[in-house]
Amino acid sequence: MAKLSRFVLAVLCFALLVPALAQAQQAEPPVYTFVAEWALPRDKWDQFTAEWEKNSKPTLERLSANGTLVGWGAFAEVVHQDGEITHGTWWAATSIAGIERARTELIKQANPTIAAATKHHDYLLRSLIRGTRATGPASGYLWVSSSMVQPGKGQDWRAHWEKYSKQVYDQLLKDGTITYYAVEVEQVHTQASGLRFVVYITPSADGIDKVNAAFQAANQKRSEEERRAIGSAFADTVVPGAHRDFFAWIASYWTK
Repeated sequence: MAKLSRFVLAVLCFALLVPALAQAQQAEPPVYTFVAEWALPRDKWDQFTAEWEKNSKPTLERLSANGTLVGWGAFAEVVHQDGEITHGTWWAATSIAGIERARTELIKQANPTIAAATKHHDYLLRSLIRGTRATGPASGYLWVSSSMVQPGKGQDWRAHWEKYSKQVYDQLLKDGTITYYAVEVEQVHTQASGLRFVVYITPSADGIDKVNAAFQAANQKRSEEERRAIGSAFADTVVPGAHRDFFAWIASYWTK
């Protein structure tokens, strides 16, 4: 009887484990994003976008149609700094192989304008958190906020972000104010490993005002004590003074 009971218990435990194992096996694959950026002379700005539309966009559209890519786009920075990045392009895939397939094909369709670039930087990013709705090809606006998380504080920073920020972005995505958001880290580290990028895309400039208003509204619902506590929680996880923002116009983008 004891053996039978143990057998029944084992069967029940296995039955309970099966759904969890199936769910783990069905977990979404990571999403990688390759970003190529250039600093271009002022007289090359319009030429870059025109050549990207002619040479690169058809390749990206074909690779999205056959399932290699899950997103792509090209941007021009709105807030300029002397000698810094002005333009760029990105593409996203669920494997490094997909990223590399697109890169090798894009090189064959190189934009001649980039030969005039005075600066160049590549990123290979991986999404920790990601929300998207099928969009495009369409134009829009891109906002990226970067912070440097202190060593050993990555999980704390992420927990705070998921608790206090994610629900706002989810609602903005649901109502169409934004079409994409993500928290990303460098897969290939070109800077310190604590770097975190919070990214969102909105169809129009007024979407940025709506994002800001949504966060202000969420903050106003909290007490002064809660606001101070949240501010202190985030401040305790990041390197002071390391925060930066990037604001760009998207000439064209697509996301799955």
